[in-house]
Amino acid sequence: MMLHNISERKDENKEETYAGKDWNSLKQDQLPACVGENGGFMNEKPYKRIFKHVYAFGETPHAKLLPTTIELKPYSFFGIPFRYLSRDYQEELNHKYPNLSDDETAPFPTSWVYGKERQFEILNHFRLNIEAGTSLGVFYCKSGNPIDEDAKLIVGIGEITKVLPVQTYDTTTDYTYPFWDLIFEHGIRTDLKKSKGFLLPYHEYMSLDEDYVKAQTGKSKQEVIDEIKITIPKLGNSQIIFNELSYGCDYVSNHSMLIILNVARKCLESVIKHGLVGGNWKQQILWIDSQIAKVKDMIGPFPAFAEALSAIGVNYAFIIEQDLRNNGYCGVKDNPWEAFDKLMKGELSLPDSVYKSELTHYRILWKNTLSNQRQVLELLSRFEINSEVIKWWFDCPDCYDELLNNPYIISEESLIENYLPVTTEMIDLGVMADPKIQGKWTPKAPSLVESVIDNRRIRSFIISKLVASLCDGDTLISANEIELYIKDCLAADNHQLPYNYLMSNKEFIEEKTVYLNTDDRCALQLKEYKEIDDYLRKIFKGRASKDVKSPVKEDWNTIVKASIDDYNEANERCRNAVADQVKALEMFCSKRLSVLAGPAGTGKTTVVRAFLKSPQIKAEGTLLLAPTGKARVRLGNMSAGIQALTIAQFLTRQGFFDWATMTPYVPEDAEKRKYCGAKNVIIDECSMLTCKDFYVLMKALDLKNINRIILIGDPFQLPPIGPGRPFADLFNYLKDNKDEYLRSAITKLRYVVRTINTEDSDILTLASWFSGEKPAKNSDLIFEQVAKGNLNNDLAVYTWNDENDLKDCLKEAIEKELPEEEGKSLSDKIRKSIGLDDVNKALNDPSKVERFQVLSPVRNPVWGTFQINSYFQEWVGINKNFSIEIAPITISALDKVIQLKNERKKSTSKEECQLSNGQIGFVNYANKREKKSTVVFTGLPNKRFSYYSSKSDEADNTIDLAYAITIHKSQGSDFDTVLVVLPKSGRILSRELIYTALTRARKKLILLIQDNISWLIEYTKPQMSVLAKRNTNLFSTSVREDISNIPYVEGLIHTTLKPGLIVRSKSEVIIANMLYERGIDFEYERMIEDNGRRCIPDFTFEDASGDTILWEHLGMLDNPAYKESWEKKRDFYKSIGYIEGVNLFTTVDHENGSIDSTEIAAIVDKLEDLI
Repeated sequence: MMLHNISERKDENKEETYAGKDWNSLKQDQLPACVGENGGFMNEKPYKRIFKHVYAFGETPHAKLLPTTIELKPYSFFGIPFRYLSRDYQEELNHKYPNLSDDETAPFPTSWVYGKERQFEILNHFRLNIEAGTSLGVFYCKSGNPIDEDAKLIVGIGEITKVLPVQTYDTTTDYTYPFWDLIFEHGIRTDLKKSKGFLLPYHEYMSLDEDYVKAQTGKSKQEVIDEIKITIPKLGNSQIIFNELSYGCDYVSNHSMLIILNVARKCLESVIKHGLVGGNWKQQILWIDSQIAKVKDMIGPFPAFAEALSAIGVNYAFIIEQDLRNNGYCGVKDNPWEAFDKLMKGELSLPDSVYKSELTHYRILWKNTLSNQRQVLELLSRFEINSEVIKWWFDCPDCYDELLNNPYIISEESLIENYLPVTTEMIDLGVMADPKIQGKWTPKAPSLVESVIDNRRIRSFIISKLVASLCDGDTLISANEIELYIKDCLAADNHQLPYNYLMSNKEFIEEKTVYLNTDDRCALQLKEYKEIDDYLRKIFKGRASKDVKSPVKEDWNTIVKASIDDYNEANERCRNAVADQVKALEMFCSKRLSVLAGPAGTGKTTVVRAFLKSPQIKAEGTLLLAPTGKARVRLGNMSAGIQALTIAQFLTRQGFFDWATMTPYVPEDAEKRKYCGAKNVIIDECSMLTCKDFYVLMKALDLKNINRIILIGDPFQLPPIGPGRPFADLFNYLKDNKDEYLRSAITKLRYVVRTINTEDSDILTLASWFSGEKPAKNSDLIFEQVAKGNLNNDLAVYTWNDENDLKDCLKEAIEKELPEEEGKSLSDKIRKSIGLDDVNKALNDPSKVERFQVLSPVRNPVWGTFQINSYFQEWVGINKNFSIEIAPITISALDKVIQLKNERKKSTSKEECQLSNGQIGFVNYANKREKKSTVVFTGLPNKRFSYYSSKSDEADNTIDLAYAITIHKSQGSDFDTVLVVLPKSGRILSRELIYTALTRARKKLILLIQDNISWLIEYTKPQMSVLAKRNTNLFSTSVREDISNIPYVEGLIHTTLKPGLIVRSKSEVIIANMLYERGIDFEYERMIEDNGRRCIPDFTFEDASGDTILWEHLGMLDNPAYKESWEKKRDFYKSIGYIEGVNLFTTVDHENGSIDSTEIAAIVDKLEDLI
């Protein structure tokens, strides 16, 4: 569905009608939508397809082209070389092949080659390099695959058995145009005995029962699918392979194919090991081995020869190589540098070459190229890298010696600098002797690598692992986990990693990394991130421990009371809410660095708004920063006259942001660029910032001239996309710090302002279970209320079984939960819920479009945002005449949409405005004939921005439908009413993801939970925290032993002596450990049922008679709301027969969270007597 050809043509009713029928028995309009996207590549029978040229209309030359019928043979597929036909690629194509015909000027705007002669030449040139019986086809899903969210998924590999000529359109005149669809036939068969290739058995695995998979393999279904899938991470995160699988049909280099085949071999070995599906998979492994041998025969020893020539300024580099080979001067396994040297000396003749007039200049160039430069060029050409990478190293003569001695630094530096990444495996193919690839030109010392455990190679793997782990949030990795990774890398060579390898080679490995030792383990960290951690630790500690020189003095108590609607002095919760906010304001005023934390609705906005109204603060000035556009708008609305910026905008202004890589960095002249304007800095939504974001941000500020840095956020939300969890680490470091001065640098708002005079919020009660703190004592009642459907506050829960009934469940929830209006249709109800029942009002106040929002964890599959958005378009009804296609979606007038890119864009009135990634709006106008639409965004009333039709799946769209958005996209935003779709499967689910989703709603939350709420309770547990699983080193070294474990970090994870038990508080650790040491059997947070009522006590025991005993630890009795919740739960316990001191025991935290061990020991003594 996420491809243009499918989304445009899909008709579910029609497909159900013709399901199961052979394509050759169907008419053209009966074929399924996937016909245009190679859905029939495994058809066993021929079928016909009619092609119509997209430009065959009006007065264009293409209007003479007729619909043309092509009969496709069995096992045929199409390939369109989009990259080669893109105008953006023509300059590079001309550089490689300067004899191509010039393009013609199109009579309309287009991103593609227009002239028919150039099209024919490009298509013929492309197909001539594909040989039947020799070439291989790699079949992949670009997006929307059914396995998971991986951007690329290889589904099969097979021999190309036939290459058809370029097809042309039937015509009514004397000219025609080519089909862009090149046609091939392949050798993959469902009968593996007859197959020249294979499909990965994804479909078969997905159809398996979860319990059956567990019984057969001891692993989950998702785990075994992971072991057989071929994705970019498994291919070494190769940027080259990623690009080769990005443009529809493109060449896969021989080096890339070797990597793919070797990974495919391991995947098929896993299929055999699992034993879950039938088939002769061993035969396919033999086929892979034969293909590996064939590919090696086609590879030469210097695959980047032409790229190297291009890097030193030889314009016709690719033509020269082609001529040398075509004229017999250089065979596949020969050294092209020798042939080139002879050409430069005049010993070879290429009389008719197009570059004849330039040879003299090339000869001068080559004569003046030094021997060490030639040596470096020859080495670099051994690797399949492009001219940019080669030029970077060629222009760095100080690196020549190191490069010649260790070519793996090419990979290390490219990964560390995030510049055209080169994998370890790509270097392997050029430095490890393999006569099948290199012939007699095998590499020589000092570049030669003779062992797979050469420390140069292993260090490159380590760097690769450390860099890749940054994307997963880890800033360091345990030595044990790194060794397991290296062992897995060596497994393909059946080679073991020697004992204590990392310590034995420590001196060499430490040239690029840092070894960190904790009490029980060793970890490795990139030097850059060790520097980042050290710097942030110093800045955060130093500023948090110091007061400003001139504190602000205001009557904050009066100011805060006035800001709370219906403030009631007699209400204890009102008084405590005010006390918290006043404490926060006093902290802001006095500390050089302060942290304000709290969930939605606790008054963070009120605190900031009050602070900004202070005359002294106004005089000093305040810089307002936020990570997202939406958060920027919200922060800016807190004070008139102060413009808020996204962090990227601010860093760009100061010269600390690289828009090419979309990453912050510290420039060499950073000292000259530092910000020294306002004296106060407020940063909102800090949980979204990586450690590098914070590092560069602090470096961009002239800290000696900054009075206050105020960090605001919710540490229990999703961690940042990238390395670290700095805000959560800072929060946990400060909140329980033994140093009272450091502890005073943080305030956590505990009271929900909007509910202090009303009943408790069901939303926040449920959300509290997914925070990193112990919930209120009677909050477990929420699960019983959900199970019994006894919700009448701000929460509604619906359940769905599978993808077949999700649509109906979603529709039912919308009809019941959105405001009732007499005689109004579903379409009217949806339009009203997003403020589009009155377009004029929406133009003046586009924020209305955010009143109702649907959230899902993912974009795919059926429960993802892509499919849900299509349901909404169906329900609201779209007029195709007032729609445009921006593949793979169609947007129509009054559709809700979201901006996907930070950019400066001119409105239709020519006013340049900042549009932010995540900014929501609506389509004000769309016209199919004009292929144009205009959009109005929140925060920019009455400003319209133009978007144009695009049918290319290769384009990076800047806009998408937004009836439903992902939970990640919603971070930093809130909405009146939120509907969250929660599937029970999916690797992306975590405690923080669910918490973030639950806390997006201001007034009403509607949950659509798959099956029932029981599985959701599992995600309240600490071991389901994705935040806690991260390895960080900011205030203490938190590192897991291996990928399956959770690291311990104080404040985030509370581990006990009982194997596998993780509890929610430090006090519970003491209790659990004492029980375990005494040998008393217990269960933690086990749900119990009595008389139809459910509850979740802290600890549960069974006495000698079989009766249940409960132990509750009370942590926050100084909090009136917490105390009230315990009193309610105690009354409930009493009603079902649990009496304190008899079968219900309690302990309490004392001042500052301390606990009396003697009280715990006394209860443990009683339990020993009873059990």
